[in-house]
Order: sequence, then structure tokens, then C-alpha cells
Amino acid sequence: MSPDDVAFMSATDLAEHVREREVSSRELVDGYLERIERIDPDLGSYVEVLADRARADASAADARTCTGQPLGPLHGVPVSIKDLHFLAGSRTTMGTAAFAEHVAMFDDHSVARLLAAGAIPLGKTNVSEFGTIGHTDTALLGPCSTPWAPGRNAGGSSGGAGAALAAGLCALSQGSDGAGSIRIPAAVNGLVGLKPARDRVSNGPMIGDTAFGLSTAGALTRTVADAALALDVLAGYEPGDPGRAPAPPHRWSDALQPPAGALRIGVSRQTPFSPDGLDPRVAVALDHTVALLAGLGHEVEEVEIPIADDLPELLLTIWAANLAAQPFDPATYEPVNRWLASVGHQRAAASYAAAQFQLQLSCRAVIRTTHHLDALLLPVLTGPTRSNGHYDGWDGEAVFRDQTAMVGLTPLANLTGQPAITLPLHHDAGAGPVGVQFVGRPWDETGLLRLATQLEEAAPWARRRPALAVSGGGDPAR
Repeated sequence: MSPDDVAFMSATDLAEHVREREVSSRELVDGYLERIERIDPDLGSYVEVLADRARADASAADARTCTGQPLGPLHGVPVSIKDLHFLAGSRTTMGTAAFAEHVAMFDDHSVARLLAAGAIPLGKTNVSEFGTIGHTDTALLGPCSTPWAPGRNAGGSSGGAGAALAAGLCALSQGSDGAGSIRIPAAVNGLVGLKPARDRVSNGPMIGDTAFGLSTAGALTRTVADAALALDVLAGYEPGDPGRAPAPPHRWSDALQPPAGALRIGVSRQTPFSPDGLDPRVAVALDHTVALLAGLGHEVEEVEIPIADDLPELLLTIWAANLAAQPFDPATYEPVNRWLASVGHQRAAASYAAAQFQLQLSCRAVIRTTHHLDALLLPVLTGPTRSNGHYDGWDGEAVFRDQTAMVGLTPLANLTGQPAITLPLHHDAGAGPVGVQFVGRPWDETGLLRLATQLEEAAPWARRRPALAVSGGGDPAR
């Protein structure tokens, strides 16, 4: 295999090669570190590279490989960690100048589970400030480009995670999703992005059931099998968690087969908060996916999701209150977060409680209306991500309103708590990857993963690589 082939190999396969001693973890780490040094200056995906730690951890992993002791499912596999999440001994800025020099003293539970599974952290990846928008470009950490179109933003808030994985700068990227922050970068960068169901992955030890339980940790991956493996590793209750998802009867990695039978899948093209509607490239991606589903024997029907006109304002109240609760000086924030914090301080506690109540009623209506469906097909974004620097000079409210239009209905799955997965089923010659998403039944990651496996087999995407990240150039249509 060429170095490029190794760099773009799935985490599942790399773990197997390390266990079989066909490649060492140290060789993998050295290969990724060389690529980061060579490629990442054009992307800005990493904000801290932990080269010494990664080499030491990899050498320790290789020593363990030779002992015959039990090895974790990600043993020796190099991964990246999102800079919203604590990794003990590393700088964790959350993208804000107010936290610029903070060094984590402990691991987030999701990070600890990756480490316990044997993963090797290569470094921390770029984020939007506090993860509040789907655009990764801050004064502290700088912009993050997608390797498919340097200069165009990699999305967010797990933008660095998506760019690093798409460019072959790690084997799996840890991320989190509070309004699409895993699914958006996955869609932009040609990756699989699974948002687990609410309470499936612990947000501890620092974060509880904040902001309506919108956010969950997860991972961006190259393959559906890797998404299942990551969920196996990350999922599980931790003592003190405010909620607890029903335990699955199996490992998700063991449940990808048999393939999904004939399913009933709804498709929505609604853009109630996007004045320009769907970009033609997104509409083509949806049409392409509908045709693929029908060809596989699934029943596809157009559905109208009951979306309240005031949904953005209700979500804004929750989102803004979360910003206002941060223990930092808002004067140090990016313009969008200064505005959000001001909104949060202006709105009364009664408004927050009312917003939660109304959102719960709306979510019940959405789930009840779509309960006859096995899955729901939606766009991830209403159009391409903005270019780096696009928001220079914009006031905070204008940024937030533009982002609301761009992400469309993607935050809906965070509100309802349903699992959702982005798949890179469409590739536009000009725009690059245009991912679509499927929202599953409550708690039914298994159904989503089985459908995703079938679609991956029918329309494989693994050989697509951005030219910037391939030695001697590459063919993104391969």
C-alpha cells in the first residue's frame, strides 16, 4: 500500500493491522504527523499538535501489542480531539480568547473512552467559539478550510475535525453536535457523521443537561463501520449523568448486517427559515438519494414536518441563555457570541422556561407526525458553506441569522433527541461533497446504521480523496 492508502484507511482496518503487527502504531503516528506538517498549513484543522505525546503513546501501544494482553478496539489508532473537549495536559480553548491559555486537568468522558479503547490523540482540532455556529473561523484559532476547496470554510463547529479527517490527517475525529456540528462538517468534507441519540454518550464530567440537552459527543468517520465502532466505544452511562439512554441489545459493530429490508422513508425539502430555498446542488443531492433509495426497494414519500414559525426564536432563547451563563467577559467574544450573550441576559427566566415548554410540545408533534416512518431524509445545509472571511465586518445578529438560514432544519434532531447520520452520497463537480442526512426513530441507531451500510455498498465513497491531500494530485470522482 502507498502512504496515501494507509493515511486514508478506515480506523477499523488500521486497528486490525496494528493487532496483527502488519504495521506499528508508531509508524502510523509518524506518517500522520508528517502529513499534518506538510498539508495542514493550507487548512488550519489542528490548533495544537501533540507530537511528543503521540509518539510516546504509540510506542507504549506497540509494546502492549507484543505482550498478548487484551487490546482495545481502537488500539494504536491515531485520532484527533475537538478543542471543545478536555484532554488532560492539552490546551483546551473552546475557540475563545477568554480561555486561550487553559490547560485541561482531566479528560471528558467521551475522550476518556477513546483513550481506554487504545486510541492515540494526535492533537486538538479547530472549532467555532463555544461551538455556537457552523462556521469555523475565529480571531483566536483562525479559519479552517475544507481540503476539497481551500478557502471555503470546513463547516462547524467540528470544522477542524472534518477537515483533518478528509485530508488524511488522522484515522477518526472526535467531535460533538449541538445543532449539526458533526453532521455539517461531515456533509462539507465527504464524511460519515453520526449524531447519537440523546443521553447515549455522556457529556460529563463538566456538562450536564444544559441547553435543552441539545449537544452530544460523537465522531466523524470515513465509513459506516467506523461510525458503529466509534459508537460502541463512546456510548454508555456514567454515574451522575442526568439521563440514561436504553441499553442496546448488541454492539452496533455487530448489527450492521443483515441489510435493511424495505423501509418507509420520508423526504422533506422544507426550508422555512431559508429565504432562498435549497441551492440547486442540494436539491440534486436529495433527488439523487431518493432515486438510490427507490432503486434499493425502499418506499419514499414526501412529508411535511410540522415546524412552528417561532421555532428559531425559541431555539435562540435557549442558545442565548447558554452563552449568557458562561463565566467569561462577553467583551472578549466573537461578534456572534457577544450578541447571543446580550440576548441571553435580556430575556427573562420565564422566557427560558416557556421556550423549553413550547419546544417540548413541538418536538412531540414532529415525532408523532413522522412516527410511521423508518427514517427521514433531509438536507444537511441549504447551500454550500461560506468562504473564509465571509463574515468579516458583519454584526453578530446578522451572522446568526445567516447561519440559521444555512443550517435549515438540521438542529431539529438535536431538539427531538433522535439519532441522525450524514452520508456523502453525492459529489458535485464544482462544490465537492454535498452530504445528506437521515434522522432515525428515537434510540434507533441500529436502523440508521443498517440503512447507511446498504447505501454505502450501493454507492461507495471511500475512494474519493481531495487532490490537495493526495501525493501528485488526485481524482475526487474515483
